[in-house]
This record gives sequence, C-alpha cells and structure tokens, in this order.
Amino acid sequence: MNIKDIAKLCGVSPSTVSKILHNKDSDISVETRKKVLEIIKEYQYVPYSKVINSAAPKTNMIGVLASENDYEVQQFLYAIEEAAARKGYSVILCNAKGEKEKIDKYCRVLENKGVDGIISVCQKEELPEGLKAAQVRILDEKKENQKSGGADIYFELQEAGYMAANYLLEKGHRKIACLLRKEDANIEEGFLLAYKERFISPEKEWIFFGNDEDIVNIGIAKCLNQDVTAVICSDLEIGNILYGKLRERGDTIPNKISVISVRDHAMAEKVYPQMTAVHIPAREIGEAAVDALVEIVEGRKPAYECRKKIELGINERGSVMKPANHDQGRKIVVVGSMNMDCMINVSHIPTGGETVRSGNIVSLPGGKGANQAVGAGRLEGLVYMIGRLGNDSDGKVIYNSLVSSGVHTDGVVFDENVLTGKAYINVAPDGESTIVIYGGANEKLDRSQVKQFEQLLDEAAYCLLTLEIAEETVEYTIQKCKKKNVEVILKPSSVEKMKESLFENIDYFIPNEKEVKQLIPGDTSIEEKAEILLSKGVKNVIITLGHKGCYLKNARYEKYFPAADFYPLDTTGAADAFISAFAVALSEGNDILYAVGFASYAAGVSITRQGVQPAMVDRKGLALYQEEINGFA
Repeated sequence: MNIKDIAKLCGVSPSTVSKILHNKDSDISVETRKKVLEIIKEYQYVPYSKVINSAAPKTNMIGVLASENDYEVQQFLYAIEEAAARKGYSVILCNAKGEKEKIDKYCRVLENKGVDGIISVCQKEELPEGLKAAQVRILDEKKENQKSGGADIYFELQEAGYMAANYLLEKGHRKIACLLRKEDANIEEGFLLAYKERFISPEKEWIFFGNDEDIVNIGIAKCLNQDVTAVICSDLEIGNILYGKLRERGDTIPNKISVISVRDHAMAEKVYPQMTAVHIPAREIGEAAVDALVEIVEGRKPAYECRKKIELGINERGSVMKPANHDQGRKIVVVGSMNMDCMINVSHIPTGGETVRSGNIVSLPGGKGANQAVGAGRLEGLVYMIGRLGNDSDGKVIYNSLVSSGVHTDGVVFDENVLTGKAYINVAPDGESTIVIYGGANEKLDRSQVKQFEQLLDEAAYCLLTLEIAEETVEYTIQKCKKKNVEVILKPSSVEKMKESLFENIDYFIPNEKEVKQLIPGDTSIEEKAEILLSKGVKNVIITLGHKGCYLKNARYEKYFPAADFYPLDTTGAADAFISAFAVALSEGNDILYAVGFASYAAGVSITRQGVQPAMVDRKGLALYQEEINGFA
C-alpha cells in the first residue's frame, strides 16, 4: 500500500495525504485531515513500508484470513498457530468474513505489518493481485492456482458428499435424503455421483437446500415424508436439529432413520447417539498450510510444488445402521440368467406359419435369475446375484433394476465382448405367453465365474437356480452348495431332459405342469410324476398349475393349494414371483405350508401387472393379504 492507495480510498489527492503525514496540513480542513488519518489507522499504513520491508530481515509473522462462521474454524486456527510456533513464526488473525472488501483491506494491513506470508482459510473470494507476501489458500474444492501464484491446500466437499452417500448405499439404504445449506451444491454433486455409479437415481424430493429456518420449518418434514431410511446433513448443527425433530415424531435413530453429517465436529461425540460423519481433518489441513507457507517463504520450494490434496475418511459412530423394515431372513443367492425382455402384446399366440400384428411393444428387464433376485429383494430378502451382463445399455438397465430392488450385485460381471441376453415374449389378452430367448452374456456364465464368487455362498441358506443357464454351470453350483450346506431351489425351465445325478441334490424342485410332463413323459398323473421325482432323490416337489394353484409333495405332505384369486393381465413372471417369495418365506424361518401361501399371493399380485420385474410385489403390498396367507399354514 502507498500514498496513492490511501488517497484513492479517501477521495483526495496524493499531495494532500503527503502533507497530512508530514504535518504540513495547515491549509487542509479538519474534516479531510480526520478522514485521512482514520483510513491510515484502519489500514495501519506505514510510510515507505515497501522500502523498509525489502531492506529489513524476515519478520517471522504469518497473517491468517478466516471467517468466524467457517466450518471448524477454531480447529484450523489452533493447528495453524501451533504449527507456526513450532517453526518460529507468530500469527496475526483477521476476521474477513468471506467478504471481498474485508479480504482486500486486511491483505493491505498485513503487508503493511510486513508479514512473510498469508494463509487464507476457506475464503471464497480471490486474494488481491500484486501481493508481495507468500500465499497459501485452504479450499474446500479444487481450483486453478490463484493469479498471484500461491499454493493451495485443499479437500473436496464433493468427495465428502460422495463418501457420505456411498457409505449409506453400501449399508443397503436406497432412499436417502439430503438436508443442505444453500452454499453446499458440491455436496449434492457428490451425492448424485454415488447414485449414478449404481445406475440408479434419487428422487428430487429427497434433496432440500435452505437456511436453518427453512430446514427446520420445511426441509425436514419434506424429506421425511418421502419414506427415506437415511438422511445426509451438511454439518453437525443441522444433524442435531434433525435429531430433535425425529424424537418429536417418535422415530428412533438409527433403527428408524440413519443420520450422517458431511462435516465432522468434536460435538458429534457429545450427542446421542454419537453421530457418524465424514472426517475432514482440520488440524492436518492447518498444519499442511503452515508447512507449505514456510517452504515458500524460506525458499526451499516454489509455490506450485506445495499444492496438496487432503484425503477424507468416515468416522463411524452410532447413528447409521442397515435399513431394517422387518427381521431380515438368512442369505439367498441367485445364480442365473439376466435378459432384456421385449414384451409383444398380441391378439393370440401365433402358431406355425402365422403372422400376427402387435399393438404394443415394451422392453423391460427380465431373465429368470434376475427376476427371482428382484422378487426376493422387493420382499426385503437378503439376496445376492451371480450372473453376467453385456457392457451395453440393456445391461445397465438390468443392473439398475437389481440395485434399486435391494439386490447385492457382488457376483454380477459386465462382459465387454458379448451383448446382454434378450427374451422376446408374446403375450395374449388372457395373460398366456410364449418366449424366444437369445442367451447372449448368459452363455458365458460358467463354472469359473461361480468359482470366482463362491464366497457368496458362505452362510447362505438357499441358492436359486434355473436351467436357462448351462447345465454344467448348474451342476457345478449344486456341488458347491452341497459342500457349504446350502439348500437348492431349482426351476427346470427351457429343458426337456435333466441329468439324473442332479435330482438327488435338489432340495426344492419347482416345475410348472408343462415342464414336469416334459421331464416325466407318459400318461401318469401329476401325483405320480411327483412321486417319481421324489424317488430320484428330490426332497420336495412343488408343481405350479397356473390358475389351478399348485401341488406339494414331500415325505410329510401331499397337498393341492388353490391359486390366489386375481384377474390375470400378464402371467409371464408368475413362476419367478412364486419362487422368490417362497425362498424369502423359508429364509425367515417359516414352514413350507406358510411359504407356499406367501408365494401364491406374491405370484397372484404379479399377474395383475404388465412385465415381470416391475410386476413383483413389495413387502408392504403383500402385507395386505396377510390374513389369507396365514390360512395356508
């Protein structure tokens, strides 16, 4: 700062300022003299300071620009002061409040004081150009280096938002709300990125921006009314407000709602339950800023070599748990096909040589393996999928359907060299259908992939298999299941024959009427065919009979069950809905009679809707028929 700068601030000539400084101001008004002296005092101007500072040795002083309301500002300042003292520097603190005018003013003041360097703590505004002192900025986002050539020590709030969302998604949450301050758009970007990586999208209603008053009066109720299971908060202050509102509603943390803060704070350990948070290491950041500044001031490194990103982490405490809408049963693993279904509505099923026009065609995710996994996931089963998709748009749509239904996709592989499987399905007005299948990536679901992910079978209760995949893969999977004491549920789709050796290791065999007639040809009755299957070593036989219900035969029961009374729109996925619900019911410790009833109503609801995976009923929908289901036991 020089006389011209003072004159400009006062609105007078440089000669007027010079006269006042040298007590030659007899011809200058009292008002002007007072104004100039106030500016000199405010900016702590020292005449010839540039000459003095250039000739004088280092002052070993560091100026710090901070704002009193910044996140963890005290921790930053404590760390800066302690690190500076260890290196023989003292600190001058200026509360710039993030305002450009104050930042510019304090930079001039600090230069007048002869500081060796300036640390700017989370100030959004650029430092003024032309500063002689070395500069380091602490930033909450990655930016291009400032024009004056300072160094940046930075962390990324976008990364913090991503880490918070990803942490909750890994825990099994899918409906996650965000309560954010207006300036926290970076956190939203990270939140959306975490969802995008799973090929799913959050609802716009789950995200709320506002000030504290808006969040209290509008945001919390708006987000919680969306049936979310977890909430991401900008900071501990908002998290603590949310705690209070949840208690007013009678919602427990984390049993009903999980809560995570994007910014950690010492007070996170003082609330109850202690709040899980993204750890932004303020002390490490402050120390790194001092280290960088001293390196520059003492000429050991140029500023561009002092730039550094600080990595973040998660401090796990007691405010997050897996979502639990009911007592989840034991693990279910599905090994099977995944297709994109092309649903073709026709007036009737075409026969040989016949051409039929369609009035409607729609593509939906399908494949018996994926269907059963989605069905079990919708019913809140603990389900894992092993399967293969092409690395194409169809594959991503199917993967999205799995994840959004709560299916764990650890065993799903995207194949770069082949397309996702497809199924072309003709659907008549009475709900009957025919299917033509292109295997695609499913053809490469082999024993090596099952071996790669066989750890998923550890501690599993049931493995669901169909013969839409290679029989060799099915046989290998069954062998692994037997070694790990996993019970096998198999549907013999798309085959006319099966290896005799497979039957003795099947715990639940669930063909439809047509399939059992193909496997056991002849004029024998359904009951007799079931008896033959038992004689081959199958433990339980359930033959699904469409609108006539199903037939169960094992060592203890021989019983027909009526179908649930629903008008059919599309029966394509009824068997998959039945099998997935049957497995979920068994995994929760229910007996086989209850499981058949549970499965019958899941299948019944599914035939009232178009498609397969979109038609699968969720737990809430099936609960409407609980009284009828109980009647099966």
